[in-house]
Amino acid sequence: MKKIDLIIVDDEKNVLNSLRRLFRNETFEILLTTDHKEAMRALDQNMVKVVMSDQKMTQITGIEFLRIIKKKYPNIVNILFTGYADLKMATEAINKGEVYRFINKPWNDADLKTVIRQALDKYDLEEENRKLTENIKKQNEKLKKLYEAQKDFTFLVAHELRTPLAAMRMAIDIVVKQTFGNIEKKQKELLLNVSNNAKRLNRLTDDILEFSKLEFEKSPLKMKPDQINELIERVVLDQKIVAQEYGLYIRTELDSTISRSKLDSDRVTQVLNNFINNAIRFTSTGGVTVRSSFDENGKNIIVSVIDTGMGIRKKDISGLFKKFKQSENVAVTGEKGTGLGLVICKGIITQHRGKIWVESKFGSGSSFNFSLPYG
Repeated sequence: MKKIDLIIVDDEKNVLNSLRRLFRNETFEILLTTDHKEAMRALDQNMVKVVMSDQKMTQITGIEFLRIIKKKYPNIVNILFTGYADLKMATEAINKGEVYRFINKPWNDADLKTVIRQALDKYDLEEENRKLTENIKKQNEKLKKLYEAQKDFTFLVAHELRTPLAAMRMAIDIVVKQTFGNIEKKQKELLLNVSNNAKRLNRLTDDILEFSKLEFEKSPLKMKPDQINELIERVVLDQKIVAQEYGLYIRTELDSTISRSKLDSDRVTQVLNNFINNAIRFTSTGGVTVRSSFDENGKNIIVSVIDTGMGIRKKDISGLFKKFKQSENVAVTGEKGTGLGLVICKGIITQHRGKIWVESKFGSGSSFNFSLPYG
């Protein structure tokens, strides 16, 4: 398909001859015609950027002709060429023909050339924008497909891993308990090591599924009035046995003036359990304190899990709430985290329109905190 930069339609041949002389040194392709039907055939067969039409023609008005063009070829830039311009006609031209500019007869050569160049530039710029928009649209479609594939793959892998892991752990437990015969001490140690790694892998699959739900599905919270202090007491009671196994205390310091507030109790429980588990894992002496309080304005509840552990190096703090980022500290319990627990916690608290942060000095313990809107 041939490219025509400019089509000029005027039923006066002397006008066309003058315009032909005016544009003879220009580099763009021009078609000049007295017949609007010839112009339409050229539009059907070629790539055209700009059409300039006279208003007063014998078979059709310029406004009507440009209206037909705009309807069929919406990207073409239209110019009305007339010696009879008035406000009414200008309004009609804009409304019906979406005219870019008016050129009055008799015209000024320099002004006319400037308008034509501006119209061509306008077309080229809009065409670039159209191509860019189309390219972005295609890229977004590709990303959407990749996103869906990633989601499906993540769920598939995590779900498929659960069953063989459960079977593996059960088999190892049976052998370790010597149900089918005695085993040597070294064999038992190796099997327990495999069992611990299987447990860690199981935690990782659970965290991946939980993280995927937050990231992919954006599952809504089940908000209802609950007493945050009572929720904290329940979690601490459940964690007390674990803390005692490692010779640690776990206690609460709760603001009794805090009343019921809307929250998803299951999700907040999940955050508290994660914070307390981490505190126990990285604390060798002393213990863990869970505190509730109001912020300065009394508009948010602050929950803090404070430990007397080894603390966190300053360079590690910024990465704690990023995927698969972990502190270089070695857990007292010997367990390794998955690198997703705190990311999940951040997602849950963010869904509550709250904030999550950590305060720590290496060697002096840590305080993991989150806020929830009060009321």
